[in-house]
Amino acid sequence: MLSPSEKRDKIIRATDLDALSCRYSTNNKSYFQPADNYINKIIASYQNHLQFCKGYSQLSAGRTLRSVFNEQKLPLINRGTYLRTKVIDLVVEEFIKEFKQVQIISLGGGSDTRCFRVFEKYQENIKYIEFDFPESVKIKKLAIENDEELKKLIGDTAEAKEIGTKEEFVQLESELHTAKYHLIGFDLRELDQLNEDYIDKDTPTLILSECVLCYLTPKENEDIMSYWKNKLDKRCYLIYEPMSLNDAFGETMTQNLSNRGIDLHTFHKYPNLTTRHSFFRDTIGLNNVKLTDTSDIAGYSGSLSNKEWISTTELNRINRLELIDELEEIRLLFKHYCLCYGELHNFHFNGINKYKWMIE
Repeated sequence: MLSPSEKRDKIIRATDLDALSCRYSTNNKSYFQPADNYINKIIASYQNHLQFCKGYSQLSAGRTLRSVFNEQKLPLINRGTYLRTKVIDLVVEEFIKEFKQVQIISLGGGSDTRCFRVFEKYQENIKYIEFDFPESVKIKKLAIENDEELKKLIGDTAEAKEIGTKEEFVQLESELHTAKYHLIGFDLRELDQLNEDYIDKDTPTLILSECVLCYLTPKENEDIMSYWKNKLDKRCYLIYEPMSLNDAFGETMTQNLSNRGIDLHTFHKYPNLTTRHSFFRDTIGLNNVKLTDTSDIAGYSGSLSNKEWISTTELNRINRLELIDELEEIRLLFKHYCLCYGELHNFHFNGINKYKWMIE
């Protein structure tokens, strides 16, 4: 039997499967150009190993995976997944181009394939660190160590591992370390116990959180962001997550998530761009804080700028992939997702000014 806290964590881990299934659908619909060839490798590891995770059996794992990956995603979900992936990729790439040596820290890296795509393009002068729940890390680790292409990308020389029982899965170490890549199974709520040996404290660092910190309390958000602020000399944050806007649509989102046992603690605490700007600037102590929403990124706000995130040609391409009749619905949904950036006064990332922000 799972404890109440283990049940909550299992529900949160399941949202990573949801995100993976959305990327899988978006990839299959040809949104990503070039196509993401690493998604299916992560899915294969889930198919082989989810059954060994706490709260799952072979039967329930199979049922969960069929339900998640056989579900037909709505066009607006595919488009939203493309947009969030694209804009974070753009910032990551600008960050890598600007500095001679960089460190990327992904909070809740889970099933994300961005690290592989980064190493496919940039082999030198990058350290990539990913944190997630130990079981999620084990599944990703097994995906890497049983695939020669992934091993080569991150510089891993370990032998392939065959896991055939729950006991073997439990005994598997929830870490993977190479010269340029570190995958660490760790609860972000316990950062005071983190082994910091793998972290460069004076290298320009971009800290990513893509729909991760929203599952934690405002106090935990503050503690996590303050931890990195105090530990690293040159750091900035890029955070993507939902917000309620205190409107009827936000209440519907809350109810849908509540029906699944999910509580987004910051959803109502920081319901809009203004309150989030205040949190980053006044509570965390960041400056050069910039925020926008996905609706504006996608060009649905109607405002023109010479700093657009995505070219008109590219937006026209993705708009032709699937027909969306209700533009007002997609505009409303995308307004409830924000992209937030912040840094400290002793460090500046010039490339972030290349893009359009609604508040800065």
